[in-house]
Amino acid sequence: MLSRKWWLVLSALVVAAAATNIHRFDQDDIDGEDDEGFDEYDEFESNNVTSVGGRKGKILFPFVSIVRFANTECSTANSMNGTCLARRECNNLNGTITGTCATRRGRCCVVSRTCGTTTNVNNTYFTSPGYPAAYAGGPACSMIVNRCNANICQLRIDFLDLVLAQPDGDGNCVTDSISVTGGNTIVPLLCGDLTGQTIFVDFNGNTAITIVVTATLATTFARRWNIRLVQLGCDCPGIAPNGCLQYYTGITGTINSFNYGTAANTVLSASLVTGTRQIVNLNYGICIRMEAGYCAIQYSQVAGDAFSFTLTGDVEGADNTVLGTQLGAVNGANCLTDFVVIPNPTVVATALAAGTDRFCGLGFVPVQSGAKPFVLYVVTNANEGATAATPPDIANRGFSLTYTQIAC
Repeated sequence: MLSRKWWLVLSALVVAAAATNIHRFDQDDIDGEDDEGFDEYDEFESNNVTSVGGRKGKILFPFVSIVRFANTECSTANSMNGTCLARRECNNLNGTITGTCATRRGRCCVVSRTCGTTTNVNNTYFTSPGYPAAYAGGPACSMIVNRCNANICQLRIDFLDLVLAQPDGDGNCVTDSISVTGGNTIVPLLCGDLTGQTIFVDFNGNTAITIVVTATLATTFARRWNIRLVQLGCDCPGIAPNGCLQYYTGITGTINSFNYGTAANTVLSASLVTGTRQIVNLNYGICIRMEAGYCAIQYSQVAGDAFSFTLTGDVEGADNTVLGTQLGAVNGANCLTDFVVIPNPTVVATALAAGTDRFCGLGFVPVQSGAKPFVLYVVTNANEGATAATPPDIANRGFSLTYTQIAC
């Protein structure tokens, strides 16, 4: 009888202690002024264990409420978005808490990594050492990305701020480069100014995706990078179709080739002429999601930018009557080295079939295509210099094309 009373008293004391912890957790969470409540709640949940008759187990109470919230993306005061996590989870990931989320029940956690690290955390940032300060270069800097769960099919790589050395005058990434390997998507070796570009890489099962930035120490300039790594679920609406290295959504938008810019490359080519900004050995597809109620798509070079379609030819030798105009446009069998492919196009001005799907030269005539899915292909050869059949490309920039979807 005495033993039974003793157990009743002990149980009452444990209940009172637990109720005190729960109250303090709830009040701190509501006020958002103190994180101790999270610690106390975590301790209560994990350590509240008793032993009766040699058996161990947690004491559970019907009024205990487990606070749950989705680990969604959350905004911060700077350019880096975070993930909504419990404070302890963020600390375990060596993340930085930048605010609250989930109606102040969670903490907005920014996870940032640099050279020689591994992550399986969605929305991780991969930055150059000392970012945003300039990086002088050194040994290859790598980041290994593992899937955060088995439902992840794709990695979206956002080049939020990525400035590396320009390719040599013939388009080869020899001074600096960024490579992406391990996925089911073939990613070309890239360099130069890639800020604002996004690529999509399919995971190959559980195989990790490795990102390597090579930066030559002997070359000093304002080199830096801030890359956001977003893991996309197999059923995510934002996932890119298989085979699309880049994927755009929306009725209108602008598509730039990798390293496109209006300034010329300062490095001479092997032919001792002004080099190209175009990168060699490209062969990839750019997909545009067909929006509801739209059945065709139109492409035009960016208005007011004479360099916005300079894939082949001599930019410095062309005057304003040629550069960026119909006179500078080349298509069909004359496009042998670097070109874009637009399936089944018609010329907007005449509504007649273009008779070819290849476009190059120093200008672009607006075309429209009803071929579905909406896709544009980019091809460059292995050398921007002179060949036995073609003169050297001089001071090419690449392309900047606007697209507009056409209603049914």
